Amino acid sequence: MPKISVIVPVYNVEKFLPRCVESILMQTLDDLEIICIDDGSTDESGRILDGYAVQDERLRVIHQENRGYGAAMNAGLAMAEGEYIGIVESDDCILPEMYQTLYQAAVEDDLELVKSDAFYWIESVGYMRKIHDDRLERYYDRVLCDADRNRFFDFYMNIWTGIYKREYLELYGIRFHESPGASYQDNGFWIQSLLYCRKAKWLSDAFYLYRQDNPAASVRDQSKSMVMTREYEFLERILRDRGDWQGLPYCCYYRMYRHRGTFLRIEDGQKRLFCEQIRKDFAVYKGYVRGSGFLEDWLYQVATDPGRLCEDVIGKKQEIRSRLSGRIIVYGAGRRGDAIFRILYGAGYYDRLCCFAVSQRCTDESLNGKPVLNIEDAVRTYPDAAIIVAVTRGSGMYRQMTDMLAGLGVFRYVDGTDMEEHFYKP
Repeated sequence: MPKISVIVPVYNVEKFLPRCVESILMQTLDDLEIICIDDGSTDESGRILDGYAVQDERLRVIHQENRGYGAAMNAGLAMAEGEYIGIVESDDCILPEMYQTLYQAAVEDDLELVKSDAFYWIESVGYMRKIHDDRLERYYDRVLCDADRNRFFDFYMNIWTGIYKREYLELYGIRFHESPGASYQDNGFWIQSLLYCRKAKWLSDAFYLYRQDNPAASVRDQSKSMVMTREYEFLERILRDRGDWQGLPYCCYYRMYRHRGTFLRIEDGQKRLFCEQIRKDFAVYKGYVRGSGFLEDWLYQVATDPGRLCEDVIGKKQEIRSRLSGRIIVYGAGRRGDAIFRILYGAGYYDRLCCFAVSQRCTDESLNGKPVLNIEDAVRTYPDAAIIVAVTRGSGMYRQMTDMLAGLGVFRYVDGTDMEEHFYKP
């Protein structure tokens, strides 16, 4: 029995596949079984995989007709023989010590699930930013059990930064939703894996490079409005069939929570129709979001006046886009500045970004492939650029920065919080 079976679902990723596979083959833990499922690729992906299989006997390739992500993952799970299961997306990469570290942690504490942090990664511009939630600091690097289960769901949502004991996946029949052509089929697996593990741990180290510059990624598809809803319908059916009334509230809450991300992601022309689905769901599931603050307020707006909400969101996006038609300065180089950068990159504005600007003297000469300048120098160098204030609206820092801009004669700028509220952030 190999220590870990690594499952890699593959579909038309010839550009990124070699680096992905090589990062797995180079793991310091070599007792691996690597199962690559070629889900009917029409490019060179299948042949690339076959080439690696000849070179390394640990790698096996399944070629199948295109049946979708869920079917590909289930085919891999059916073949897996490892003590633990790992998952790597075929456009991503992992650092060499990832599986050694995860496996050691899993064995030491007999964990059913152990995960690490990850990096947002844009290879084309040399960008890497660790995904870490400081609010969860007290829960990192220690064994968590049933009493901590609510916290399980607070960590970064993904299925690929960790390893899962195969025995418990089999015990609870945890598998993927098989729906051809659908996306976001990781949501059901994610929730099931967190509901049923008895002992888990999240490591504060990061090993997984989550690619943000693949134009074919699901998060960049603006055409599919109902795939997330269908995923949660699937999960709800499973939980009801199992009589899992404790797990059902998690499913129903996240069904509503995902609606806002879908609303922001899809094309503006689909938003009004999608609001009808949100209204129907809110009528049934509103009790599951009671007390959730911003989410409950937003869902209430959709339910009571969807036309007004769509008009406001689309109008605000158009206003911001018109103001970003030329050169751009991001004022703020911290976490908010990083979030705005990813929004700009995803929206195709990277080439218009001139620089990052800071109020105080900065030791970093560049950030994400762009220069970092003092705000006075940035305004003087790019006097016609639109300035995005990339800190939380209403905070003390926000007031200091807008006062700084006023002192420089700049009274018109883009509120970064507005961008986060109206643009989709992968």
